[in-house]
Amino acid sequence: MKKTTRIRLLAAGLLAVLLSGCGTDSVTGRQEMTADGGDAIEVGTDPHSHAEFEKVRIHHMRLDLTADMDRHTLAGHVILDLERPDPAHNRLVLDTRHLDIEDVTAVEAGGDFIPLSWRLGTSRGTLGRPLVIVLPEDVTRVRVDYASQPEAYGLQWLEDEQTSSGKPFMFSQSEPHYARTWVPLQDTPAVRYTFDAKIRVPADLMAVMGAAGNETVRNDSGVYEFHMPQAIPSYLMAIAVGDLEFARTGARTGVYAEPGWIERAASEFHQLEKLVEIGENLYGPYRWERYDLLVLPPSFPFGGMENPRLSFITPTVIAGDGSLLDLIAHELAHSWSGNLVTNAAWRDIWLNEGFTTYFESRIMERHYGERVAGMLAVLDWQRLTAEVEAAKNDDATRLVLDENMEDPEGAFSGIPYAKGRFFLEWVADRVGRADFDRFLRSYFDHFAFQSISTETFRDYLQTQLVNEHADRLSMEQVDEWLYEPGLPDFAVAPQSDAFVRVDQWRQRWLDDEIQAADLPNDEWSVYEWLHFLKSTQGKLDTDRMQALDEAFDLTASGNYEILFVWLMHAVENRYEPAVPRLEEFLLEVGRNKYTFPLYSALAASDWGHEWATEVYRRARSGYHSLTRTASERALGLESGG
Repeated sequence: MKKTTRIRLLAAGLLAVLLSGCGTDSVTGRQEMTADGGDAIEVGTDPHSHAEFEKVRIHHMRLDLTADMDRHTLAGHVILDLERPDPAHNRLVLDTRHLDIEDVTAVEAGGDFIPLSWRLGTSRGTLGRPLVIVLPEDVTRVRVDYASQPEAYGLQWLEDEQTSSGKPFMFSQSEPHYARTWVPLQDTPAVRYTFDAKIRVPADLMAVMGAAGNETVRNDSGVYEFHMPQAIPSYLMAIAVGDLEFARTGARTGVYAEPGWIERAASEFHQLEKLVEIGENLYGPYRWERYDLLVLPPSFPFGGMENPRLSFITPTVIAGDGSLLDLIAHELAHSWSGNLVTNAAWRDIWLNEGFTTYFESRIMERHYGERVAGMLAVLDWQRLTAEVEAAKNDDATRLVLDENMEDPEGAFSGIPYAKGRFFLEWVADRVGRADFDRFLRSYFDHFAFQSISTETFRDYLQTQLVNEHADRLSMEQVDEWLYEPGLPDFAVAPQSDAFVRVDQWRQRWLDDEIQAADLPNDEWSVYEWLHFLKSTQGKLDTDRMQALDEAFDLTASGNYEILFVWLMHAVENRYEPAVPRLEEFLLEVGRNKYTFPLYSALAASDWGHEWATEVYRRARSGYHSLTRTASERALGLESGG
């Protein structure tokens, strides 16, 4: 490199330091915030990201990281290839949280590294700290050397005793804004990029990512390389490290899991390839080449996470009979709605989840038939109406949320899932399924690999569907669904007689006309049992629970959906025979869908708060950070338990 070029770059950086009001603490140009703040960075166009992505945008990343399973860190560097729509804009702003930034350099075409001036801004809670990098003219590639901190919110580190294999495990959870805790990047769904990655792990473990290149057997080097050719947003960044095995379930599908889970997982999800084919038949080609699942340890806080090519799945859906495949259908559907066409900001999360819940229902209907689909629709409607009624304010029941919500975690309730689904059901009912399916296919094609807003969807709906069906569909009605609280008066509840007989059996039992053992257990699906149990809330006592338990051994159920509802009844009625199983459940399962309601119910009971607090303190180390936060809120504990 010419000496004049180096001087020019350094001079530009130092000038920007002086103009910014920040001091430099080393010859490399490293900068830290001055005591008075000295930072003009607030947030970018996305209120939950500091990135100024309209002016400088990442289009490709190269990761080189080492996983230290003892120290609980990912350390190495990332090289960011940039587009500069505004060439005069002289800084790059990245999102960081729980990261130690070591160095920032420009990467020259010939491979030389030139020091750049940078500073870390003030922490803004869950938004973390902006990394502000001086960007001299013509620089389009930047390298950041860094390490994640052990408490990085988006990474869960499990010790040997917390896994079924007896070996350590690590997995990520980047949604909604936790990718910034393990990669410095523009952490907004508005930005999409491709990436390459080299991950180094202990030789007795395997690394996998939501990317191409996942190996099917552990290699001897401990070095794994990945490539993601399709552009994704940051919340879909995914990595896991553990003692993993692979089982093939189809030409382009398979399952990763710890050795103790792999056979059960492969058996449970043997129809995975068929589900992909159903998705393609409904709404067009699957564009991610492979669809694999990673079954995580039970501490995973969610049912599933739709990372492209490799959905992360909770083992709590492994019921032994394939009865909980609706969750798999949901994560698969995200390959179109969410991963392919993405909400550009978290105010519009319904564009991801509402579309996906609708798509999931169509997959389930094709796979299991209209009767099962009808049951699932009724259960969804029941959950939706209950959540709308229980909402503390109207804003929480809108599809399109306040863009200035403090924390994007607040966007994730049942409303965008179910209300979004029934909005699309309503549109399909008004225009006819055939026309609506054609619209959805064109929607996925038109916006493929783009991030959009509700308003973009609204305009497309108007031009492609509403204008053609003006006699049956109006934009005033559409806007009431999108922007008004609650459910429109013209919303139509799903109709199904699937639970009529269940209700009749339940009432006969409650009226003591029959014994618990007379209930038609062999004829009922998991959904009928769930309806039966949920509809008996507030109507049981310990004698009736004992009768059900003796007849159907519900306390020992291997179906976690049924077991969860049963344990909620056990808390309500202080059913002592189920308390040991409840304790075991809370110690081994970290799925928020279960833990938060159970801890909340225990805290509100007249017997369980102190007991639950003691159980939580033993379980805490095995919970993901998200589960810890929710559990502590439920129990009224200060952060840290």
